[in-house]
Amino acid sequence: MEKKTIGGFISALRKANGMTQKDLADRLNVSDKTISRWERDDGAPDLSLIPVIAEIFDVTCDELLRGERKSPEERETAAPSDTTVKGEKQRQRILKSTLSKYRTNTYIAMGISAVGLVVALICNLAALKAILGLLLGCIFFIASIVCQAVFSNRALSSVEDAELDETEQSDFKRNVYWLAEKSIGLTVCLLGFTAPFALVDAYMGLGADSMLLFGIPGAALFLLIYAIVCWKLNGSHLQRGVYSLNEKDAQKYWHNHTLKRKCVVRGAIVLACTLAFHAFGMEMIWSADNLSPGTTFEDYDSFVAYMEQDIPSWYDKNDSASRYAEIAPVPDVTQEEPIDEPIWYDEDGNEITEEEARRETLVDKNGNVVCEYIRWNDYVARVKYSAKDDTLLPITVVTQSDSRVGWARHDAINMIYCVLYPLELAAIFLIYFKKRMK
Repeated sequence: MEKKTIGGFISALRKANGMTQKDLADRLNVSDKTISRWERDDGAPDLSLIPVIAEIFDVTCDELLRGERKSPEERETAAPSDTTVKGEKQRQRILKSTLSKYRTNTYIAMGISAVGLVVALICNLAALKAILGLLLGCIFFIASIVCQAVFSNRALSSVEDAELDETEQSDFKRNVYWLAEKSIGLTVCLLGFTAPFALVDAYMGLGADSMLLFGIPGAALFLLIYAIVCWKLNGSHLQRGVYSLNEKDAQKYWHNHTLKRKCVVRGAIVLACTLAFHAFGMEMIWSADNLSPGTTFEDYDSFVAYMEQDIPSWYDKNDSASRYAEIAPVPDVTQEEPIDEPIWYDEDGNEITEEEARRETLVDKNGNVVCEYIRWNDYVARVKYSAKDDTLLPITVVTQSDSRVGWARHDAINMIYCVLYPLELAAIFLIYFKKRMK
């Protein structure tokens, strides 16, 4: 016995009414290739088109879904809204097919966002153009959101006039909104990750370590803001009747809705406190200057002797290249023209000797000169001391290698804080999921 399908039934009805595939396609505002796919059972009409097709061929929606006409006895006894088991199964199959198609389109939108991230990373790391990468990435991110909006609108309109009961229509809308939230959420997260690219000069790139250092907190911040927006929209949709819930699900939803608000408020307070302490600590407590080790001198003579050593700025006793430079023979290169010696000037613009230019003094709290020396040691980055009444001792000298150690420690602590933000967000989510109603 030949299996009766909706595609075969549409083909039979079309031919019985003397219509071509093009004629039917024009009346339904679709292409003739779409009609051909339906009749070959390679696809099925959207639920919103079922009532229109049924009206064109003067059949009921149930008959169209069943793939056959009812007998005269069935037509007389059936209620106008009566749906057979076969028709209901066909309708559910089309509904699932529509949702599956929408889910596939959602993955396409997510893929567009992922491509945007890859393009931004390539421009930043390979071409060293962070801002260009951010702009190109934003083009893909916006395209992803627009595509997701189009897909969502198309999916919702496909079941608008499908004669679904309130529960089926509400469940379908919730699934559409849920998938849209996840897709746009991924885009927002990637946008937050690449947002720090805007802090870099136009023709520079952001290093991989700095990118993670600032990108992860940026993504966490954007996701937090997005979660608040979704929380407000979901409550608004439910209150306005965009979709509905049964009594049990509504009670569970509003319990979780209130719990989300509490978690967001408390989480925002925790993050704000962490951010404030982070900004204050990195500036006042864990600055590179405070974390640099340095060498401390308890008397002026040893300090002056150290500062008057002739050490170039690139020297580093712990660096193999510097040690090699000390023992490597200097090549005898005869220059055609001698290199001009630098000319030194004082504050008034008068020419002075290099020794006079390198002469430095240290004064106490009262303005008295307590130490004078000629600074030949170019490897010193800075000198730290506390000005008192009669003395500046102890004096700490920070070399360039000490300064690099200080900056390394500074960056390490900064990295710890930047990892702490996502951890705090993760803790907030864990608390929420632990306390939410089962």
